Amino acid sequence: MTADHGREAVYAAEEAAFGGTSYDSLVEFDELLWLRNALQSSSWWAAGQIVVERARIDAVSSTTRQCDGGQAQIRIAQPQCTPLTFAHEAAHLLAGVASGHGPVFRRAEIDVVVAMFGSEPGMWLADSFTEMGLEVAPRSWREPTVGPLQRVIDLA
Repeated sequence: MTADHGREAVYAAEEAAFGGTSYDSLVEFDELLWLRNALQSSSWWAAGQIVVERARIDAVSSTTRQCDGGQAQIRIAQPQCTPLTFAHEAAHLLAGVASGHGPVFRRAEIDVVVAMFGSEPGMWLADSFTEMGLEVAPRSWREPTVGPLQRVIDLA
């Protein structure tokens, strides 16, 4: 397995952009399922069905993995049951799980944030990546439809 260069820097950029906002606040798991349904049914989303499950009760971090048969699966850990964590994991689906946290992933995360939360939060993340010196790849999919998709998640 290869090292996932940039992972910690991506986490730091997310914290700088969204720490203390409602996007990084715990919500009920059903809210993430609502976001999943809205994202995968939007005309922009081209990464197919999104499988989201709760992680094991003792899990402390969320993951996205490629399962047998090619289906990707997001597992959300209770301590990370936030809209931002879901956006992060959905970005892995859009970029391709093998992209790690590199430039293609970072482009995907900005686009998922724009689709889910709107252009201003997308700019917060893009600016944070720039400030941290993290490269963002050119888009290889359609430009996202600007959100917000959220139902009860307010701008913080």
